[in-house]
Amino acid sequence: MTRSAPRELRLARLAVAVTFLVHAAMFATWAARIPSIKADLHLDHEDLGIAFGGLSVGLLVGTRLTGRMERRGRTGRPIRILVLVQAVALVGPAYAVDLVTLTGALAVLGVIGGMLDVAMNAHAVAVERLYRRPIMSGFHGLWSLGSMGGAGVAAAVAAGGVDVRVHFIVAGVVCAVVTAPILIHLLPPDRESAVTSHAVESPDGARPQVGIAVVVVLALMGFGSFLGEGAIGDWSAVFLHENLGAPVDMAALGLSVFSAAMAVSRLLADRVGEVLGPVVVARTGAAISAVGYVVFLLAPGPGLALVGFGLAGFGIGPAVPVVFSAAGNVRTARRASMLGPVVSAGYVGSVVGPVLIGAVAQQVGLAWALTIPLGFVVVIVVAAGLLRSAEGGEPPAETEPTVAARAHGPANVDG
Repeated sequence: MTRSAPRELRLARLAVAVTFLVHAAMFATWAARIPSIKADLHLDHEDLGIAFGGLSVGLLVGTRLTGRMERRGRTGRPIRILVLVQAVALVGPAYAVDLVTLTGALAVLGVIGGMLDVAMNAHAVAVERLYRRPIMSGFHGLWSLGSMGGAGVAAAVAAGGVDVRVHFIVAGVVCAVVTAPILIHLLPPDRESAVTSHAVESPDGARPQVGIAVVVVLALMGFGSFLGEGAIGDWSAVFLHENLGAPVDMAALGLSVFSAAMAVSRLLADRVGEVLGPVVVARTGAAISAVGYVVFLLAPGPGLALVGFGLAGFGIGPAVPVVFSAAGNVRTARRASMLGPVVSAGYVGSVVGPVLIGAVAQQVGLAWALTIPLGFVVVIVVAAGLLRSAEGGEPPAETEPTVAARAHGPANVDG
């Protein structure tokens, strides 16, 4: 296929891009108003960690409820429904009256968000295959932009003293109304299923065989990447507000700065990786991220801390795509691809991380608790040599429509 895609395909790409943007924006809307909800419900760090755990468990469950839809390769209609339902579910946390109701509302939001996460990535795979060139990283970059935009709007709304309930209702309505006329351009079911059938597999010989030790380290990197991104999303506003004395509106900028930097690095990662290779991209990025963690953890004030959040986001941005690509391009004696186990490890990190950080923060303080994701960033720096398989390879002509989309897998790792 030439680089000038048919109009139908360009519109489908736009619809997927909008889905990524809205999915991220709705979660960022919640995350940026955490300090206000925490104060309203009189929660401590440990309570908040439990509530975050409800969201993470919901996300994990949601990603496991889409197997049949993904296998059939018919995700267009579910995406349209799930975007609407997620807009409604966003309002739930704003009406929570205690820890129990907040945790329940976040669990529901997580289930819907997890299902949409898988569906939109599966649809993105189909569009990418029809393009026959890499465009997946761009979608993930747009997810980061959506997170940045949602957090930025939330910061402005918080500065204006707008009630959380009003904010979430308006945000949900806007997301639902704006996306409806665009999502009708998602690929028709028959066309999507024709290019995402799980009956078409890349030959085992295209992937090098590795031992269990390599798989464990890849899974550990996936686990740590999810935990680290979730830590910033869940705890940055609290850290800036309570540890460094930032006002609520400025505290909301932590996630916005992190997301903006991550978006930039993801939009650049594919081109840089073509020149320098995935090992250099991952190792250098993780090193930059580690410096960012040190900067914001030791910062005397919120201004310098925001610089640290920017460095942390820019560095960690390419990590998840590279780790997952590497996992999708290696095999063991019993599995043709190790993507599935590494994705699962990542979601375990998203479930365990919030609760772990909340519990540790309650005992030794939030700053010390945030050294946990820093430790996993260091693991990526040390073990980046195992990511060489993310370079993949040129598929044979007869399997070209499958491209390297399998290396990205069905699950989105940013949200």
